[in-house]
Amino acid sequence: MSNEINCEICRDLIPLVKDGVASADSEAAVRQHTSGCSECAGLFDGEAVPNAPEPPKVLKRVKRWLNCIYIVLMVLGLYVGLSVTSSIDLFYNVLIMPVAGVLGYLAFRWKSVFIVPVILLVMNIITNALGLFSAERLGFSELMMWTIIYILFIAAGIVIAMLFRFAFGKHSSGKESKNER
Repeated sequence: MSNEINCEICRDLIPLVKDGVASADSEAAVRQHTSGCSECAGLFDGEAVPNAPEPPKVLKRVKRWLNCIYIVLMVLGLYVGLSVTSSIDLFYNVLIMPVAGVLGYLAFRWKSVFIVPVILLVMNIITNALGLFSAERLGFSELMMWTIIYILFIAAGIVIAMLFRFAFGKHSSGKESKNER
């Protein structure tokens, strides 16, 4: 009986052989295959890593689409939060702004620490200058005070999102891989 196997089967069996749980026939087949195949031998010796397949284009499109949805929802959340600043519903911002921070983190990852507050500041200045949400415009000091308070709420949402990402294993030691961004 011949122990010849192809590369795909060999790569499936290598972890079992290394862990010592493969049958004697499987181990012999892997050893025979790796003696004649330099790629699988490198993988068996731990020198090579099998090429991870690129995510399909459809998956990349879905990720881009989701990022767009996160951005739109974040901007809508900021808009709603700013719109209730001059009303009795002001305290809903304790919930709205952290959610906007989470959505910003989902869209921009670590860059959200800079991007989301800038978007909020620009939106706050524009809506105040146009008088969209109240008849009277806020003074510069009031405008900055509310912006800073909202940035703190947004930062809380970003930190919460980062902690969840860390807690559920979507982190890596060092930099994020290209596919995780």
